[in-house]
Amino acid sequence: MKHKRQHGILVSIRICAILLFCCFCGTLSAQNLREINGTVTDTSGEPLIGVSVLVKENSNGTITDINGKFYVNAAIGSTLQVSYVGYSTQDVKITSASPLHIVLKEDTKHLEEVVVVGYGTQKKVNLTGSVSSITADELANKPVMSTAQALAGLAPGLSVLTNSGNPGAGATVRIRGTGTFSSAGNDPLVLIDGLSGNIDDVDPADIQSISFLKDAASASIYGNRAANGVILIETKKGAEGKTTISYSNSFGWQKVTEMPDFLPSWEYAEYYNMAMQNMGRQDAYSEEQIRKYKDGSDPDNYPNVNHLKWLMESGSGFQHQHNISVQGGNSKTSYNVSLGYRNQEGMTAKTNNERMTALVSLRSEIAKGLIMNINLNAYNNKYHAPNGSGGIGAIIGYSVREPSIYAGKKSDGSFGYQDNYSPEAWLNSESFVENISRNVRGTGQLTWETPIKGLSLIGKAGVSYWTGFNKSYEAETYFDENKTVGPANLSVDSYNNTYTTFDAMATYEKQIQDHTFKILIGTSVEQSCDRSLYGYRNTFPNNYLYELSSGDKSTANNSSGLGEYALLSYFGRINYSFKDRYLLEGNFRYDGSSRFAKDNRWGFFPSVSVGWRISEESFWKESKISNVFDNLKFRASYGVLGNQNIGTYPYQQTYSLGHDYVFGGTLLSGAYLPTYKNQNITWEKTAITDFGIDFSLFNGALNGTVDYFYKYTSDILSSVEVAGIMGRAVGQSNVGAVSNKGIETMLTYNAKIGRDFRFSISPNFTWLKNAVEELSNGATEEINSNRIVGQPLGIIYGYETDGLFVDQAEIDNAPDQLVDKGSLKPGYVKYKDISGPDGKPDGKVDAQYDRKVLGSTTPKFYYGLNLTASYKGFDFAALLQGLGGHKRLIGSYMAYAFYNGGQIQRWQADNCWTTDNPDKWAEYPRMETLNMNHPNLQTSDYWLRNASFLRVKNIQLGYTLPKNLTKKVGMEQVRIYVSGQNLFNFSSFYKGWDPENEIGTGDGPNYYPLNAIYSFGFNFKF
Repeated sequence: MKHKRQHGILVSIRICAILLFCCFCGTLSAQNLREINGTVTDTSGEPLIGVSVLVKENSNGTITDINGKFYVNAAIGSTLQVSYVGYSTQDVKITSASPLHIVLKEDTKHLEEVVVVGYGTQKKVNLTGSVSSITADELANKPVMSTAQALAGLAPGLSVLTNSGNPGAGATVRIRGTGTFSSAGNDPLVLIDGLSGNIDDVDPADIQSISFLKDAASASIYGNRAANGVILIETKKGAEGKTTISYSNSFGWQKVTEMPDFLPSWEYAEYYNMAMQNMGRQDAYSEEQIRKYKDGSDPDNYPNVNHLKWLMESGSGFQHQHNISVQGGNSKTSYNVSLGYRNQEGMTAKTNNERMTALVSLRSEIAKGLIMNINLNAYNNKYHAPNGSGGIGAIIGYSVREPSIYAGKKSDGSFGYQDNYSPEAWLNSESFVENISRNVRGTGQLTWETPIKGLSLIGKAGVSYWTGFNKSYEAETYFDENKTVGPANLSVDSYNNTYTTFDAMATYEKQIQDHTFKILIGTSVEQSCDRSLYGYRNTFPNNYLYELSSGDKSTANNSSGLGEYALLSYFGRINYSFKDRYLLEGNFRYDGSSRFAKDNRWGFFPSVSVGWRISEESFWKESKISNVFDNLKFRASYGVLGNQNIGTYPYQQTYSLGHDYVFGGTLLSGAYLPTYKNQNITWEKTAITDFGIDFSLFNGALNGTVDYFYKYTSDILSSVEVAGIMGRAVGQSNVGAVSNKGIETMLTYNAKIGRDFRFSISPNFTWLKNAVEELSNGATEEINSNRIVGQPLGIIYGYETDGLFVDQAEIDNAPDQLVDKGSLKPGYVKYKDISGPDGKPDGKVDAQYDRKVLGSTTPKFYYGLNLTASYKGFDFAALLQGLGGHKRLIGSYMAYAFYNGGQIQRWQADNCWTTDNPDKWAEYPRMETLNMNHPNLQTSDYWLRNASFLRVKNIQLGYTLPKNLTKKVGMEQVRIYVSGQNLFNFSSFYKGWDPENEIGTGDGPNYYPLNAIYSFGFNFKF
């Protein structure tokens, strides 16, 4: 017992000794920490406010005050990490307790900036190809629902047109013009983390950077898919450091950018009477009827309804978007996980687009020198809209036609209508369109940095699975007791695509004194499989059973489809530089595609480029000019690209079934060959020559690029005329050619005024000349296709006019017009006689000799201006975008008054020719009811409008709360902002119509007006 007590006492003594030792050590440790103070300034001696000062050993930290001073507890020998936006981060060793004076230098990383290129990255200063890039900051917080829309105005050589304000709508993106008129198309190749996709497949909030490969030197490594340029999207990745959680949101409301001013019903009736009088007919409306329209005493029978305005205000136009991400990692593993949600209610009722996105990226060094990268990206998109004779676009189009004299919804629940059209009845019905699409894509990559210095082996696999489901239901629609439109009909189609790719690559980098070599070789296998299924029925028992099985079986129609293709490719690149002064790059890709016949399956696509950084020459560095130029580089490139997007089996002979015939008195099943296909078709080829200059001045304050390019696309697929004796149609052949040449430039100027005000000005401009060079059969023109050799694509071909006829004397003395002079009246359009059989005016206007190219829908130039500024916690950004040098016509119901019973607009009424105002140059001719056969409505320059525009694309103002406040509530950063999209538009287009809006010509235009968006939002970082 005594021994146990002694043992317990010894144990207690030991424990006390250990505790005392720990306390002593802790005291020593605490005694090693002392208050370190100092001042942080810039190179001019101005103190910097809000600089982050972090003790790397224990994560103690602070920020500088208004005088640039800081105080932090740290031990002698520890290291301070000093960082500030716009300045290079510094590590400062603490050697004594004396106050520190730390000078931060402005960040000149523009010389070290790395851009993403094909199968890798390169320093921007060493690029010999034409590559533009934008960063996440330039996309941040824009209230758009598509990535494509966010690109407008940001890069030279890039044309972005937002054609529609329909919820979920994207934009048309072109790189350096339109290169082909075939079905191969003009869309650039889009690669998301190396996997082929659509530019809108990824949430803008998940994008780290986007590179645009514009010339053959940068794009030829993608060979047969790169003829229209390449867009490389890199999503956000994890980073070494503590875990950060970011959440951003935006809430906004939409309104129409342009709205036509239609006359109220009583003025409609008055001007309709004028039209009747001008046509020698009796008035259609009495004074009593006009009075009833005006006083509104009987809105059911004498209404005043602006159907378009009602329709575009029937929805809330509310939209909101959210994104939350978690990033972090250590020296071995880093990760990023992001979830996004976007919901856009239409400006029209029952119209909505809902989108959910997910992104996962993981990088891990799983063994020494062996690095694994995994990227997953997915979305689910659901679109819902009313339906009626062609969807919401058609409903809007018909609301443009329907005059204000037709009622909307009447007091008894019935609807006014014109012919078989009633926007209000369609929106009230059970009709709908529903489109659901889902996509899951994933890539996995292993990179082995082998024991051989500079040699890496890379294996990469990717898969994308996309599925879609479309349902279009037109219910039996009640207008009134006398009219019901039906029967109900339903069409359903589903489709999916599976795309897989496998890449194997090797890279080798070697430095031999002043010579640097980089070599890349690789092979790629790609496969794509499309499946589709379609079904249709009509006549349903009621409007609520809208499944195919509920429809009348006798009306059933169904079909299915399957399409597959594969690519096998070999590619390579070699880079050489001498002292980073003389640069040389060569690329090649050898592609085999199943889309072509065996003898034409393979294509070789090479490129070569050179660069000279004259600013690295000793004579330059020794001259005074080196104090101005940080970098000056000349570059040139040439290469050939291909386009294989011509359909799946364009060369194979196919038979048409269902052509039965009688043989021996018996009806037998038959098939025939409707088209003779050309077995020798091959790639469309695009050769690009590029000369460029890159420069940087005043320590990176002013940066810029200037490029001249010539792009020639040959072997364009087009139909060939053959003699009728062939007895069948003939497939397409490689017979056409188109050229694009132009100049593009971009400047960026960064500066600061005083300690806190910083600003940036970045304009870009592209001038482009597009021309058709060759047509089939050696023809110089294909008028029905609007193509003439030497003219741009998208020409508008018609008559030149000489204003309007003022009086009968002018009609009598004028050349013969398109109709008998007895049918002409003062105020009609006067067409010019410009030529004849002998090449001279012959006294009459006809289609063969007197039509000419009036203009083109292809823009000749496009430009953008990006402005940013910051002052303390405030930030401001503005983006202007424009296109010019092109012209457009619009739809019949938009341009003409009283066309087929249509509307009349204020500009038409106020500016028409009258006997009291016989203005030869009146904006609108003599007021009459019209149809397409009216002599005034021939395609002519009278109806043509300049479609150039300048748009204030985005303005954003934000405020970031001080960190000393946000850290008190556990937040790293809090920012609030307000933003406006498509705020103002300057143009000379048709009044009330937006020149960027895609509005078809003819009698049945389908369109959705563009929207301006007013929004606010928050950014949080934890």
